[in-house]
Amino acid sequence: MARRCTGPLAEDYRVVKERADAAVKRGGIEFISNPWSIPEDLMNCGLAYLVERELGHESRSYADVIIKQWGDGRIISNREGSHFGYHALAYDWIYAALTAEQRVRYGDALGSWLRFFTDQPEILLKWGHWEYNQTWGPIHLNVMNCRDALTQKLFIALTITGAGTRYEADAKTFLDSWNRRVPAECLPAFDRMGGVWSESYGHGAYGPVTVIPYAFQAWRTATGIDYFKQLKPWGYPVEEPRWVAYTMMPHNERTAWIDDGDGSKPAAFARAAPMLHDGLSQWFSDRGRDWLRERWQRVACYDPAIPATPPDTLPLAYLFPGAGHVYMRSAWNDPNATWAFFGCGPQYAGHARDDEGHFLISRRGALVSRQGGQGHNDTDYYAGGSLIFNVVTIFDPQEKFRRDKGNENDGGLLRHVYESGGLPRERGHIVAFENAPTYTYTAADITAGYNNKKAREVTRQFLYLRGEREFFVVFDRVEATQPEFRRHFFLHIPTEPRVDGNRLNWLSLPEADGDKTVLSHGRSRMFLTTVLPMNSQIVTRSGPGQEAWGHPLEPTAQYNHMTEGREKPPVCPWRIEVGDPNPGTRTLFLHVFEIGGENDRQPTEVKFVPPATVEIGGVWRIELNAAGPLGGRVGSRELATVVHTEGQYPTGTN
Repeated sequence: MARRCTGPLAEDYRVVKERADAAVKRGGIEFISNPWSIPEDLMNCGLAYLVERELGHESRSYADVIIKQWGDGRIISNREGSHFGYHALAYDWIYAALTAEQRVRYGDALGSWLRFFTDQPEILLKWGHWEYNQTWGPIHLNVMNCRDALTQKLFIALTITGAGTRYEADAKTFLDSWNRRVPAECLPAFDRMGGVWSESYGHGAYGPVTVIPYAFQAWRTATGIDYFKQLKPWGYPVEEPRWVAYTMMPHNERTAWIDDGDGSKPAAFARAAPMLHDGLSQWFSDRGRDWLRERWQRVACYDPAIPATPPDTLPLAYLFPGAGHVYMRSAWNDPNATWAFFGCGPQYAGHARDDEGHFLISRRGALVSRQGGQGHNDTDYYAGGSLIFNVVTIFDPQEKFRRDKGNENDGGLLRHVYESGGLPRERGHIVAFENAPTYTYTAADITAGYNNKKAREVTRQFLYLRGEREFFVVFDRVEATQPEFRRHFFLHIPTEPRVDGNRLNWLSLPEADGDKTVLSHGRSRMFLTTVLPMNSQIVTRSGPGQEAWGHPLEPTAQYNHMTEGREKPPVCPWRIEVGDPNPGTRTLFLHVFEIGGENDRQPTEVKFVPPATVEIGGVWRIELNAAGPLGGRVGSRELATVVHTEGQYPTGTN
């Protein structure tokens, strides 16, 4: 590490040392008493002590400022708010500077945490599952939003082993538990879940996106056992860098508003990227210097011998089978590129939203988004229902929903959010995925996501057509158990649409995510043609007072479900409702989306051929199965052969 700090990582170490020097001059560790912060100076001073000692320079002052801060050790053992995970790292790094008495005093303060939360010094998963963010601990490695605290306890057990504390037996018990349970249970679970954290980048960025790689790196450096290599290529966190790359929207390089994602820059993963030691993670670590204050992770773990590989080496579309996430785009390295998401998968942990079948589209800003605002499941039940997503509903007037405070019958999916037991829980799954240079196709069976008393079939096929003019074809097959259970298609858009019969158009909103400036230039226009159902009833709803309206068929929900968080990004105040007025139990929703330029006024001609075929501008002919297996055919003037889209995808491959 010292050699790298005088060579390829000299700039990173300069930042670390300057901040450590400032802490020494100040006589204290910044943010050490702020429980929600990352006490970065603990790491900066610890590393500066190691490097300067190795180089033969004065180093004692860096350890002394930490020792002064620790005092009698109560700041470490404080149950009301201790960064006990970061204290464990600092203890390890300045161990040589501690007296025998200090090693025991501070080691005892750390060891006292091994029974916290669980009463036993071992992995019990008492409060959650391997795929639950609070199992591992939050990014501040403190008490809040923490349950089993696996990352912190691993750090503690590793660093106090052999230090002569009264918790030696507890440390051994925890390490034995880790060594037994993680390979046998956690790694298979992470292979099953894949590279997308079960509770999205939002909850993930608050902890597991960062601290699970921290834990695996600690185990590797302490024991030589490399979980990164034991996982499948699609296991978490090995596939994590791909997920982060695909979820970044081109116009602003933010992670998308998926599930409870918060639209943040990928800084949380940049913290962990130096530990993964692959080319794409190296690229994220390099870019992280623009997104992060910290550099200590690079100094401690970055291997400059591994060349960085930018995302433009990845395919234009990718399926993450565990989460059922499909991402697609028109290009890499182009802020004006088209980007889209489609998702349908199981529930692995309690926070996951019930949004199966939801999709997003952007080009020069959001074109199809989710209902605006940042409502939280705890206080905003409307935000925990279906109407903020782009899904279909089947309205049974007698249906009763879980968590219905302030969120009446919305006709949507079952509300599993915050349910536990029986996980992972089936809510829907991807049944087909195919990617070619000119198109990406995916299909999902979402039937299990709805109450079986009202739904016999809910499927969605999603087709993206690349080219000079780009199109999306979305085909839903919906069958209710009774004809009076009416069906609707919901779509959320950021700007007011112009309506011309069954055709609508609207502009993108580059600033929808709260950015005053973006990387893209200008705006794009989306054209929407509702092909099916025939005689569809199209309603546009929004404007002040209707940003979060209830389901149009629920009498008690005809008001605006407004909260303070609703005014936060993403900005998406408009909703399109497509209702089926026709008799019977079965509805086919067939929509063609076209992306044009800001000044375009006319969409490409769409010709309908029953039962579910569209011809677009004499260029594309899309034949979709109206019944039976999901799939169909894609034909175009550019394709030499007709391509079949039906069929299973092999798990773990793309």
